[in-house]
Amino acid sequence: MNESGATRSPILEMDQVSFTWPRQSQPVIAIDHFAIAAGERVFLRGPSGSGKTTLLSLVSAVILPQQGRITVDGTDLQALEGRQRDRFRADHLGLVFQQFNLLPFLSVAENVQLPCRFSQRRRSQALQSGASLRQETERLLQRMQLPSDILERPVMQLSVGQQQRVAVARALIGCPSLIIADEPTSALDRDAQQAFIGLLFDEVAAAGSSLLFVSHDETLASGFDRQVDLGQINSAGSTIREHDLREAG
Repeated sequence: MNESGATRSPILEMDQVSFTWPRQSQPVIAIDHFAIAAGERVFLRGPSGSGKTTLLSLVSAVILPQQGRITVDGTDLQALEGRQRDRFRADHLGLVFQQFNLLPFLSVAENVQLPCRFSQRRRSQALQSGASLRQETERLLQRMQLPSDILERPVMQLSVGQQQRVAVARALIGCPSLIIADEPTSALDRDAQQAFIGLLFDEVAAAGSSLLFVSHDETLASGFDRQVDLGQINSAGSTIREHDLREAG
């Protein structure tokens, strides 16, 4: 509920969702209901093999469920064709991949601004403050505690921890409706993790975004609006082993 006592509308809803990989006899995901409210920060935890990667692929419309309904920002993902899903993903989702997925042939600034090249909506929202795209890039990198003099450097010249922060800045640019962060602090030392999460919270709030933060590290969960154990909402997760998921993908 918000400060006025009214219930916030959901940014994400999953109802009766089931997904089974080819050649698997049991579903990886079987969720009766899961929702994230607009502006909510949710910590999702689960061990390897519990279905986290598959769940994120479903929420981001990379794959579609065999059964059930998933809506993000009021849009039924199954009603979209392939290119429409790509466009919707670019417009509405900020993704922080566990392996970063930065483009090695682009500079730091070009990597951060990449969503604005594919989404006019994100570009327009990034420019709403009156700043240029470069200024907004510099601001986000500074918020991620990265110096502005790295903007034109090849992204692969950065340390792993710096690359991870660039990936987070890329997800934040243009105020996407939902930010999905998959182990976004894995490359940071323990002392830096909580400070970084505080910065992430500030930027998510400023953007008016919702946050789905995925990690196996329960020590990071304090400060989130809600903590969810994937095993509690996914009755199928414990039946699939991590190597089975890799083979199925």
